[in-house]
Amino acid sequence: MKNFLIKEIKLCLSTVNIMFLLFVAMIIIPNYPCYVPFFYLCLSIFFIFNNGELNKDIEYSMILPIRKRDMIKSRCLLVAFYEIAGALFTIPFAIIVKKLVPQGNQAGIDANVAFYGLVLILLSVFNYVFFTAFYKKCEKPGKAFFKASIVFWVLYLFLEFPVWTKNIFNNKFFIFLDKTDFSSQIHQIPILIAGIGVFFAGWIITYKKSASLFEKVDL
Repeated sequence: MKNFLIKEIKLCLSTVNIMFLLFVAMIIIPNYPCYVPFFYLCLSIFFIFNNGELNKDIEYSMILPIRKRDMIKSRCLLVAFYEIAGALFTIPFAIIVKKLVPQGNQAGIDANVAFYGLVLILLSVFNYVFFTAFYKKCEKPGKAFFKASIVFWVLYLFLEFPVWTKNIFNNKFFIFLDKTDFSSQIHQIPILIAGIGVFFAGWIITYKKSASLFEKVDL
């Protein structure tokens, strides 16, 4: 699997992916929706698949002495590592913007502990839709990305709704989700843990479903 991951990196990653990984630093922009930089991370995943298509990754992998599901596993691992790296990369910028703009983000949720748990759930759902849509027929990745993008933005609206309406409904939980003080973020840790659990469980489900679909594709 180590060698196959190296193959994935050499054939499917490019400088474009590094550039888009840097885009998540946009979380430092004051009054900017914190979920939006992660859409660039999702767009970069599309480029991973597109690079693979341009470099005939599937055709090359099929001549190797491996199972079809091993191809899916290595791609899942590559994308998971890439997304985790992107999420970790944003943390210093989230800390900086909190100090620069103490009044908080006026465009949506602040980059707090709860946010990172929720964004992991968002990424997990995007991954499932994108992977299963692509490996169902192994057609152009653009179609799968379009479907997953719709789901991303619908879920984005759902996740931001509590923060946008917290003052309208004066809901304590909605207000709690957007707090950035130390005590509140400590109490937000269960949301982060739940997000981590969903992310890793989601990858297992995504891998198994995608592998099952891919094994039925006549290449």
